[in-house]
Amino acid sequence: MKKDFIITKIDSVLLFRKQKNSEQYPSTLKLNELIFDFSGEYTVYFGDTVLKVLPNTIRFFPCGTVSKYEIERSKLGECIDVFFSSDKPISDVAFTVNAGNNEYVGSLFKKLFSAWNNKNEGYYFKCMSLLYEIFSSIQGNNYLPTKQYLKILPAIDEIERSFLNTSLTNEYLASICGISESCLKRLFKKKFGHSVKKYVIQKKINYACELLMVHRYSINQIAEMCNFSDVYYFSKQFKLQIGISPTEYIKKYKNQHD
Repeated sequence: MKKDFIITKIDSVLLFRKQKNSEQYPSTLKLNELIFDFSGEYTVYFGDTVLKVLPNTIRFFPCGTVSKYEIERSKLGECIDVFFSSDKPISDVAFTVNAGNNEYVGSLFKKLFSAWNNKNEGYYFKCMSLLYEIFSSIQGNNYLPTKQYLKILPAIDEIERSFLNTSLTNEYLASICGISESCLKRLFKKKFGHSVKKYVIQKKINYACELLMVHRYSINQIAEMCNFSDVYYFSKQFKLQIGISPTEYIKKYKNQHD
């Protein structure tokens, strides 16, 4: 899977409860599909690729034309399907990622589905942020046993609510989890592949992407709104996370919608 793509549009987010043991789909996909299977057992035939799907599996299908797109189900199940487009191909082939017994990615899909269907003010940008977060988790592909994940869940929830708060220290986050700082650092590293600080920065950068797409604020204003120490540090972190500068991001996003 490529790492330098930009999600240009979310078309729909749907919940399916499958009622058929086998289905054949159109061979041309106009949009990318990202799916989380909460239950069921399937065999998917996508072109020359054969995918085995179990509960808690993420599936990705690239847009384009394939010779075959069929699904055979040994057990019926439920899934959330996200249809979206990107500025460049994300992957040339279909693939799956098994989330095991970890509930984090599944919860992101549920939040995405809920935000899309409730359509509260600002919902679209919230959905974009959640989809980026899902891809971040897929690329990291780091999963904790549920027991360990629950230990740091209070910190994850607090960061989700207050990632713009400059007082989110490791000491504070460890205290609300009831664990030591060293344990917090170790489990975050295992789950996300990097430090708590970098996880918070990723949240800020995702939020900055939403603000840049509004075309209402300057880069200096967004750096301040996201609580970066200065615009130069913000621009450096943005490029590290997204691969391009904030200015380039604005131009690229604008070109996709002109």
